[in-house]
Amino acid sequence: METNNRLILGTAWSSTWSMRAFLCAAPIRDRFDISWRDFDTQNKLIDTTDCPTSQVPVLKLAQSGITIVETFAIVDALADLGGLQWPTPRAIAWTAKSLCLEFQSQSGDLRRAIPMDLRQGSAQHINHPQLTYWHDRLEALHTQSTGDFLLGDYSIADAWFAPLYCRFLRVGYPISEMQRAYLTRLKQTDGWQQWTAFVDDLAAEYA
Repeated sequence: METNNRLILGTAWSSTWSMRAFLCAAPIRDRFDISWRDFDTQNKLIDTTDCPTSQVPVLKLAQSGITIVETFAIVDALADLGGLQWPTPRAIAWTAKSLCLEFQSQSGDLRRAIPMDLRQGSAQHINHPQLTYWHDRLEALHTQSTGDFLLGDYSIADAWFAPLYCRFLRVGYPISEMQRAYLTRLKQTDGWQQWTAFVDDLAAEYA
């Protein structure tokens, strides 16, 4: 029987769903062992041991023996365990959950066209209509925010959209001054700094 909680994650320079889970686990990072998994040239896990869907991330909780897959369920569980929280009040949390699931279900083409790559020399010169769509959606939320982050205080919503900002950076998308200031604050969080520390040959724009 396992004695420690585990997070099974993909490579830090490329695995966006793993990044989301890690950022949400960062406040309670010392309660998890991390197993890192590599991908082959077809973006498939080389080692799928303990990964029921052959995908990452996977959260394994030792005390209950539960294995949780799908990033949305994982970050929700992490919030209950003391990790990064959904924004408050409840109505804002509903908005955040809706927005996160909308991005998950509607952004497949964007994610395929512009994979995340945090390494030096990985810049792309490409545009995609969904970059503008999501930039404008997030701009509206920033305008309405009562705090320094996307929906007030730093929350799961910020972790969820962190890989999108990595894509903005990768292609040099001209994000607004408001969002550029937000990105600076995001990169100063403990979770972001811990995650990028795992990236060999990290490009300067993500530091």
